[in-house]
Amino acid sequence: MAKVKPIIILAAIAAIISGLVIVVYNLTYVDTTNIVTDKQASALTQIYGGTKDDYEVIPAEEWKAALMFSSDANVAFGDNIEKVFRKKDNGSLAVECVVKGYKKGFDIMVGVDDGKVAGVAIVSTGEETPGLGTNTNDPAFLGKFKGISRNAEIVKTAPTAENQVQAVTSATYSSKGVATAVNTALKAYGLLNTFLGGEAQ
Repeated sequence: MAKVKPIIILAAIAAIISGLVIVVYNLTYVDTTNIVTDKQASALTQIYGGTKDDYEVIPAEEWKAALMFSSDANVAFGDNIEKVFRKKDNGSLAVECVVKGYKKGFDIMVGVDDGKVAGVAIVSTGEETPGLGTNTNDPAFLGKFKGISRNAEIVKTAPTAENQVQAVTSATYSSKGVATAVNTALKAYGLLNTFLGGEAQ
């Protein structure tokens, strides 16, 4: 038994260190590949049309600098952003956000043009509950965010203001996740537009 204890202790230490490495990686990782994946391209074309080749990735160091440029930016805000895309022909922006809906990992693309939501598309529903949270991937629901220019708000009853969107039945948390992505994208648009010298049209 005495010989077994050191092995168990070493295995436990190795498992803890491995877990910490994974957590730190996930907290600090930023995709710097500047590649538009097929899933991202599908979301972008749902919003703006065109083809995969019509879009470019704004380098992470540029959009991160834009967030740091503003005293209004904060860590939680920046952490929601995965990538920022620009349509080559007109400079329209799209912000990919990974947010928490019912669970973490809800991947949403939000197009913003001229300070208003141009469209919303789901890149991946992640671990949202099938048949409930995944119902937010409905063009009718996502279309209700189009044209919003200020803080999107999820309500359970009929909307009474232009920035309100009624939650998908039995999917309030997932609906709020979409609103979080929309609000993040709107805020990012304002910062990028200023920092990039008006390139975000």
